[in-house]
Amino acid sequence: MLAGFSTSGLLIVAHDACHQSLTPDRRLNRVLGTIAFLPALHTYSLWRHGHNFLHHLHTNIRGLDYVWEPLSPSEYSALPAMSKLRYRFFRSLPGHYFYYMFEIWWKRRFIPRKKYLSTVKKVFWTDFTFVVLWICASSYVLILLYSHSQNIAIDTVSMWPVAIFKGILLPCCISQMLMSNTEYLHHTHPAVRWFRDPTEESFDDHQARVSIHVQYPQPIDWFVHWIMDHTAHHMQPTIPLYRLNATQAKIDSRSENTVQYHFKFSKLLKITRQCKLFDDETGNWTDFKGQPTGVTSELGD
Repeated sequence: MLAGFSTSGLLIVAHDACHQSLTPDRRLNRVLGTIAFLPALHTYSLWRHGHNFLHHLHTNIRGLDYVWEPLSPSEYSALPAMSKLRYRFFRSLPGHYFYYMFEIWWKRRFIPRKKYLSTVKKVFWTDFTFVVLWICASSYVLILLYSHSQNIAIDTVSMWPVAIFKGILLPCCISQMLMSNTEYLHHTHPAVRWFRDPTEESFDDHQARVSIHVQYPQPIDWFVHWIMDHTAHHMQPTIPLYRLNATQAKIDSRSENTVQYHFKFSKLLKITRQCKLFDDETGNWTDFKGQPTGVTSELGD
């Protein structure tokens, strides 16, 4: 569990490095970001392509921003039965923790796949090689340590899966479950809409409308490196995470368009109940039958 939370923290550090805001040196950011991504088994350049170039430049634009992109009622109705069950699971409270692992990481941030990339660049495979080398090296070290602690010969193959599961797979899964929840909260809310086409709003106005400030208790906010001060981050991604808090406070006090609320699990439950499908024609969230799912004020502040 501790390794999982630490891996999640490293993901946030790597995220900052990928935005060139961790240090003033671009090469150092590249090195630190590549290393910090390794425990979570993320390929640096794939993250950069999907997160920096697609998600940040086209936030909540359907067909371009794939992170937690909802289906419309008509799109959902056209799905086969198993695909509907899969979608319903990921849009549930327990299921939303697993979305990132299967829909984002596995498909788009681990192995370069032609299906999800317009061009498979050489740098994608180079960075993926670093991840593979990390898996091999860390697996060997884990097997060595586990065999020593259990006083078992290192060539006892039966204990290898246990060592790899405890030392690599489980921490990676925990970090990705936390990331799934984090990215869900960043842009999913009854007051936040999706768009079929780029809007005519200014970049800052658009980001203020679609990026959410979720207020955690201060110790938790510190622990997650202020990653939930997300409106400020989307309006200016080069601000270091450790300076987001002051910037977010200014935005909240000056803008009437921002969506912000104090986190409670009861509010997370309400959001997952209300945000199932998004009706492009009305600009409203609906349930799986296409019925509007309530008003924003029900969530409180």
